[in-house]
Amino acid sequence: MKVVSLASVRGAPGVTTTAMLLASTFTDGLVVEADLDGGVLAVRYGLGREPGLTTFAAGGPDADGGWRAHAQDAGGVPVLVGPDAPGASTSMWRTAGERITHKLVAADGVVVVDAGRLRSPVPIVAASDLLAVLANPVADQLVALTHLVPTLRQEVRGRVAVVLVGDGPYGVGDVERSVGVPVIGQLPNDPDAAEALRVGGSRSRLARSRLARAVGALGGELSSALLELTTAGAAS
Repeated sequence: MKVVSLASVRGAPGVTTTAMLLASTFTDGLVVEADLDGGVLAVRYGLGREPGLTTFAAGGPDADGGWRAHAQDAGGVPVLVGPDAPGASTSMWRTAGERITHKLVAADGVVVVDAGRLRSPVPIVAASDLLAVLANPVADQLVALTHLVPTLRQEVRGRVAVVLVGDGPYGVGDVERSVGVPVIGQLPNDPDAAEALRVGGSRSRLARSRLARAVGALGGELSSALLELTTAGAAS
């Protein structure tokens, strides 16, 4: 699978909401919870704790069904739910992170990783073809991101980029000059759409929202970028 990770450095810019919408733009998309503060999708969508990442990690490399046997449906999007307690999530990624990552990378499709608030990247984030950090264009978040980017460039296999969320005093050019990585998208602050996704509101209304349209455009850009990566890898 190609790996696209979404994360934040501060605040709550809508990483989980964006991950769910983004995965829905890929015909073979999957969301994986890798938030060390604990996953929220099981509670949000009324899902069980299993199957999920813990059962996927425990399965053999040739287990029937691959990741699909461990995914649950969250509003039409397949998800591998993670532990909801911070300690359990940290422990799972520490002991089984490499195994989970190897199995996902070897599969087909696109995995969208909800990494939550980023600290030290877990193995699946480190293996990303693209890590997109969501940030509001305000000083405190951009300063925090500027300090983190050098570490991310060293630890993440692929590209590091920024997605701006909402309004602020800093534009795309300001952010790119300050942070030193490209801005690959801009998303509106659309709390109504985020709430509709959270509670399972009208899919047609959600699809017409500014947020869904913006994430759809981002998904198109990422599909092109991932295709270029695939082509370049095949040629090398």
